[in-house]
Amino acid sequence: MKNRLHILAAILWMALIWILSSIPSDKLPSLKIISIDKLAHIGIYLAWGLIINMGLIKRKARSHEVMIIYCLMLLNAALDEYHQCYIPGRSVSVYDLIANALGISLAFGYYLIRKNHDRS
Repeated sequence: MKNRLHILAAILWMALIWILSSIPSDKLPSLKIISIDKLAHIGIYLAWGLIINMGLIKRKARSHEVMIIYCLMLLNAALDEYHQCYIPGRSVSVYDLIANALGISLAFGYYLIRKNHDRS
């Protein structure tokens, strides 16, 4: 049952990311410091990765399963960025995609550290 909760939490977080990225730019608060935007991208995707990690660790996922899941997460991040070209006032940004990928990569790094720590 707990594994299903991790899956549900991961799916809900992914849905939240898509909902937030579907808000037209004229409805978004203005950010004076551009780096806050990139930190938000990193943080949102890092959080999603950590949610995913809870399920992966609980179910003792195999290495190939973990790689597939993380590749799908990167694909989702790219698709999420691309879909913004259809949202009024939004645009595709390679820098946002890099920030998304960095957040996912940090979560993956944490997964590897945790997995190696659990082995010893």
